[in-house]
Amino acid sequence: MPTSRILFGSQAQAALRRGFDQLAAALEVALGPTGNRVAVSRDNRRRAPELLADGADIARRITALPNPHEGMGAYLARHIAWQMEENVGDGATTAVVIGRHILNESHRHIAAGHNAMSLRRGLEKGLEAALEALHGLAVPLENAEQTIALATTITGDTVLGKYIEEVFDVIGPLGAVEVRKSYARVHDRRYIRGVLWNNGWISSYFTTEPGKAVVEKPYILFSDRHLSSADDLIPLMGAIRKEGGRGLVVIATDVTGDALNLLVTNKQRGGLPTLAVKAPGLGLEKAEVLADLAALCGGKVFLNVAGESLAKAALADLGQADEVQAIRSSFTIVGGRGRPAAIRERADDLRKRIPDASYGRERERLIERQSKLTGGVAVLEIGGASDVEQEFLDERTEEAVRVVRLALQDGVVPGGGAAYLACIPAVERLTLSTDEAPAMAILCRALEAPIRAIISNAGIEAAPILARLQGRGAGWGYDVLRHEIAEMAAAHIVDPAKVAEAALRTGISGALMGMTTDVLVYKPRHNRDEDVDFEV
Repeated sequence: MPTSRILFGSQAQAALRRGFDQLAAALEVALGPTGNRVAVSRDNRRRAPELLADGADIARRITALPNPHEGMGAYLARHIAWQMEENVGDGATTAVVIGRHILNESHRHIAAGHNAMSLRRGLEKGLEAALEALHGLAVPLENAEQTIALATTITGDTVLGKYIEEVFDVIGPLGAVEVRKSYARVHDRRYIRGVLWNNGWISSYFTTEPGKAVVEKPYILFSDRHLSSADDLIPLMGAIRKEGGRGLVVIATDVTGDALNLLVTNKQRGGLPTLAVKAPGLGLEKAEVLADLAALCGGKVFLNVAGESLAKAALADLGQADEVQAIRSSFTIVGGRGRPAAIRERADDLRKRIPDASYGRERERLIERQSKLTGGVAVLEIGGASDVEQEFLDERTEEAVRVVRLALQDGVVPGGGAAYLACIPAVERLTLSTDEAPAMAILCRALEAPIRAIISNAGIEAAPILARLQGRGAGWGYDVLRHEIAEMAAAHIVDPAKVAEAALRTGISGALMGMTTDVLVYKPRHNRDEDVDFEV
């Protein structure tokens, strides 16, 4: 424990740096295709530890350090990692590695008498020059070999790499990809005709065959309400029976009580084929997804906020489809009978919203919804010899899907840290003032940090290889799998341009926050809602 709850100057900087270093070191060992795994014990000691290779996952598992002041530095590194995960879904380790070298070198210069704000200005100017150079390196991801290599690097599994390339070749860069664990030991992929959502039946009494419920050519009721009264459904079911008894599927927030009993009784007694499914989405998104489904199948959404009575609903207000299937964990709509023009209009509206959406869940969900409207859905089933292996591959596959999608949309740059090496000449050409000039050397050293870590994690001394790469030109790096210097794009070693840019920007931004922090205040847990007590 610290001897004081507040630290100033060099003491504060040293504690912050030590904490940042500890978390960065835990992440850095996993960088690159030959990086090591990080094992994290579970709360249940009888279970095998988690094996992690993703920087954001590793950082998320580290919640505290014994020294609370050092813990602040660890949380700064953790924040950088989590920002990368939220914004682009990858590059967390690279950003933290860059930030670590910026912070360490800056503190060394500050201890030697340089001004922190002058160094900050120089680093900000260098960052803009590096980002401009990085942007100039970006090219489209054009061939299957590059896509396979990118996916294989992330998953560490050649079969999964090939399947991911095949999936995006079939459904396109905006297609929806579901990643699921398989009961088998081998991986597989399949393509679904229709729209799949991960919400299943409300009751197993709706099953028409073992483990599955199927209703053919049904009418479909969409609502964001919690339905519990049979009076809401009796008029609709009567109208459907007069039309020939095609069946009714209810997609709502929940169906309980008399409403659920009515649907189950009709199904079991053969009166009317029925099925109740929970509406997909969370919060305000639920109404949006229901509107997607209504466009796909026709009909309208009965919203709670509108206050429309379901008892007065007509058949024209319901959607229609060739078939609706449901299992415990998901449902599929096949052959929605909405107007093609309405479906295109809804899909176009979602597509226009994607570029302005923030990277992370919001953007992923828009892509998923748009692709499901246009019919591109694929399922990757992840096998494994053990639960630990399967869990590890499942997480890596989800990350690979996100990264490959970004690469297909925004292009790629030379991978393995080679793109950052190519930015160094642009930084060196900058003309800075005397006070700002040391920032150039700091940034150039940090731009070498990712490739140094990748080479070191392969068990090779980095300095001689970096010396051999000097003068080779932009795009050359070291292939740690083949142990040779290579032109990275030609060797199909690439990184998404968006991830590389975000890692550089986020890593430097986080380091600048740490570099200009001069006081650390530790607030004990029992005192966190009160004024800080500075007593020893």
